[in-house]
Amino acid sequence: MTTGWICEEQAPGVRLCLEADEPLLRRRTAHQEIAVVPTRAFGRALTLDGRYMVTERDWPFYHEMLVHPALLSHARPERVLVVGGGDGGAARLALEHPSVREVTLVEIDPEVVAVARAHLGAVHGGSLDAPRVEVVIAPAEEFVPTRPREFDAVLIDSTDPVGPGQALFEPTFWAACARALQAGGVLSLQAGDPFYHPEVLAGAISGLGRAFAFVRPYLGFVPSYPSGLWAYALAGDRSLDTEEGLLDERFRSRGLVTRYYTPRLHRAAAVLPRFVEDLTPTKEAR
Repeated sequence: MTTGWICEEQAPGVRLCLEADEPLLRRRTAHQEIAVVPTRAFGRALTLDGRYMVTERDWPFYHEMLVHPALLSHARPERVLVVGGGDGGAARLALEHPSVREVTLVEIDPEVVAVARAHLGAVHGGSLDAPRVEVVIAPAEEFVPTRPREFDAVLIDSTDPVGPGQALFEPTFWAACARALQAGGVLSLQAGDPFYHPEVLAGAISGLGRAFAFVRPYLGFVPSYPSGLWAYALAGDRSLDTEEGLLDERFRSRGLVTRYYTPRLHRAAAVLPRFVEDLTPTKEAR
């Protein structure tokens, strides 16, 4: 029996409220307030400082669009860095690519990982304790500069650019990520919702453009996130692989099974509405 509602103010004058039971836990850490709340519509929801981070129902909508476009743009990704991502969803999907030998997950708050291990198995699927995954508790802005030319892919699964997430939206951090990639490597990041918070996406594309030769914004749909319309970006030192036949062949040969992502959607997601195009002058070969 539900006991009330949890509401996130997603923009001035806009709230998304979910009918929910009592939280399974609510605690204050050194960085933020964490809660896990059973909801009627979305299953268990993880919130940080009152914002929905991930839910059991729509986690693939977000994570598949963060992970698969990047890793399928690479012929053979072996070493993957996940920045943030303490819920384990990004690490779980990275491990589905057979060539991936090692996933390094860097999370600033150990309590996020502990809470996910205990309460969000439907999201991480055991990935947080998988042999190929190393969990590092550290600020990513301090860790990444120490790993030059180490990774084939960097997946920035951060919170919004407030609190602990602010440092992950700085041009100096993206430049460090570029140096952490091997030649031909690819970066992906979540860039917020372009409807209520267009400045996040605009700033990300501008900053990435100073660190990478090629940048491509794209969009997805995440029902529990502000406006439902969510922005991402891919970046690299080369034009990214987007030919549909190549993506489809890699998708099939890697044995991927998805709920949201498809190779056709991969290409379509980069076709932007006019208002998003106006935010994102990009650097890429067309």
